[in-house]
Amino acid sequence: MTKRITHIAKPLLPATLTLSALMSMAACGSDSPKPSAAASTPSVSQSQPGTAAPTQTSAPNVADTSTGTQQPAPRTGSGTGTGSATATASKPTTPKPPTAKTSTAPDSTLPGDCSVTHLKGTVTNLARPINHVLLTVTNAGSTTCSLYYYPDLRLDADQQAVTQAVEDSKPQAVVTIAPGESAYAAIGTSSADGSGGTPQLEKQVEVFLESRDQSGSLPGTMTLPLPAGTYVDVDKAFVTYWQSDLQSAIAW
Repeated sequence: MTKRITHIAKPLLPATLTLSALMSMAACGSDSPKPSAAASTPSVSQSQPGTAAPTQTSAPNVADTSTGTQQPAPRTGSGTGTGSATATASKPTTPKPPTAKTSTAPDSTLPGDCSVTHLKGTVTNLARPINHVLLTVTNAGSTTCSLYYYPDLRLDADQQAVTQAVEDSKPQAVVTIAPGESAYAAIGTSSADGSGGTPQLEKQVEVFLESRDQSGSLPGTMTLPLPAGTYVDVDKAFVTYWQSDLQSAIAW
């Protein structure tokens, strides 16, 4: 019986040795990957310079792009700045003449201002258009004179502002009248459609002449009688610009 146990125990020795050998090999196998980890570390360090190299290569491309963007930018900014400076500088050098809206001729070529002391005025009825009277002034002086814009009228003693003018009746040039010649302006005594207040009976009109630069009325006034039975709605009354012929005056 003892022999059987001994016989059975013998094969365990090689098994024990075999297990020890396997454990030793496993230990050797576990030691062998350590150089691999160490070897992989240089691989990582090698890849880092490799990654940095393309970055250094792409950096000039970015610099080139920014340089290319900056080159046209100064040209655009310079062009815009020059245009703006030129436009700003030109404004004070070309002031609008104050008389450009009244005449195509320079002021120096126009006759002197008409004066109420050298004019003879009348106000007469007009059959057409209705609710109109005609203001006529004749040059009673010895020299040609100019009438600017429109007559400033006061149709009522309580009137606060001069009668409004019809801007569409403005002629192409300043009206000039030689001695013995006449100029005309139509006066509307009320609105054509009958709107407004109640017209009041008026007996006279005060006429003032505008200055060349339209800064105000010239000295002096003409006080002219109105035709009998003239009713005026002061708030709706109007007057045309001076006209050199009758038909142009009564067209409004």
